[in-house]
Amino acid sequence: MSPIDRRGSVFVVLAAGVLFGTTGTARLFSDVAASSTSIAAARLGIGALGLVAVSIIQRGSGAVTLLWKRPRVWIMGVSVAVYMASFFAAVQLAGAAVASLVSISLSPLLAGTIARMFGSPWPGRVWAASTFLAVVGVVMLSAPTSATAGNHRVLGALSAAIAAGAYAFYTVVGARLVADGHHATDGLAASFSIGAVLLVPFLVIDAQWITTPKGIALALWLGVASTTVAYILFGVGITHLAPGVVATLLLSEPFVATMLGVFLLSEPMVLRGWIGCVLILVGLLMVSRNERKVRVPV
Repeated sequence: MSPIDRRGSVFVVLAAGVLFGTTGTARLFSDVAASSTSIAAARLGIGALGLVAVSIIQRGSGAVTLLWKRPRVWIMGVSVAVYMASFFAAVQLAGAAVASLVSISLSPLLAGTIARMFGSPWPGRVWAASTFLAVVGVVMLSAPTSATAGNHRVLGALSAAIAAGAYAFYTVVGARLVADGHHATDGLAASFSIGAVLLVPFLVIDAQWITTPKGIALALWLGVASTTVAYILFGVGITHLAPGVVATLLLSEPFVATMLGVFLLSEPMVLRGWIGCVLILVGLLMVSRNERKVRVPV
């Protein structure tokens, strides 16, 4: 692999983080009356259809069909279903910024640790330092600004923590699937379609919202932009970068989510939160600069 692959992958993952960061804000900004699990089901279903279509166009139907027979892919499917449902529950309880901040801030540490447990090398001291700075920034950014807000944020944070664990596990297992020779898009398509099937009952129970203009717009944005396109970019990242590094770069998501929450949804932001944003940016710059220096033999 050439250094250009890694350098380009850094920016590709950051772009994925930007798209991911719009998810919670889009859900709240749309003002659609629907359950969190129903919205998660719609996002995952449309996103899965897009990924499967891309996979079939590029490599035919055989690759996805083969992966559907792998127990590991079914585990990934369960993980992505848990992540989607838990994330939107956190958005509903604590707001777009906090849901993104807590879920994604825990993911780098969990992904790095889980990858290490599976035998992968530790991402290194620069990764550890940059992740520490970014996580401290996230904590400062997501701390409640009032006692009443804290009650909802605790429940939302718990849901976000569950989402973080599922997301980190998915990232590690997905990276190992790619390391075994499978294309990232094929693995995403196969696992997301399984996760979508698991969540379909929730959409059937609460499907009225998706027939409205706002509902259709929300479902398409969440499914196409922040799932199909974003996860294709994510797939490039886990092909060329370590899982812990990918998870750290995706801390761009809470930064974007926070900016959108503040300027579009008028969510409160105090000085402590702005300092947290600066720490997140410093952490992202550190890990990005470190990856540009890495040289891997072709």
